[in-house]
Amino acid sequence: MRLLRGRVGFVAVWTATTLTGMAISWAGVSGAMRGTAEVPVLQGRPPSPGPSAVPSQSSGTPSPSASGSASPSTRDGSPAAAPGGGRSPSPDASRGPREKVRTYTVKSGRVVLALSDEAARLVSASPDDGFRAKVWRQEKWLRVDLTDDVHGSAVFATWHDGAVRVQVYEY
Repeated sequence: MRLLRGRVGFVAVWTATTLTGMAISWAGVSGAMRGTAEVPVLQGRPPSPGPSAVPSQSSGTPSPSASGSASPSTRDGSPAAAPGGGRSPSPDASRGPREKVRTYTVKSGRVVLALSDEAARLVSASPDDGFRAKVWRQEKWLRVDLTDDVHGSAVFATWHDGAVRVQVYEY
């Protein structure tokens, strides 16, 4: 009888510990999943950024200018490659008071945006091997391409006519 009580107690403690561990794990996973954005993926190239938009360096960081214009590219007009394959977080990666950070996992890498009611901000761009990031930012839109110049993915955020809208293109 004493041996049976010991085994029942062990099974009860084991069950409680296992269920607690599963609950903690699920809480961590579900928190991470909430930050992953599900958006429809469009095929083909996104709209052209226009003649006034110049791609910024592909460091994965947004342009620091307050005017909304893109930062300069290399001398030949092509975006510069970032050290370490372009996998660098923004120095201003801390979340603003009303921003929601969303991760967009695409075929050629990952883009993380901080979205507020009025704008979008690039947190990081992590292209896969063989791809590089190109970033364009204007007053009412932000575009991040992860490309090898033939194929790629584009995450395009606009907020010119209301709330921020994000579209993903695979080309």
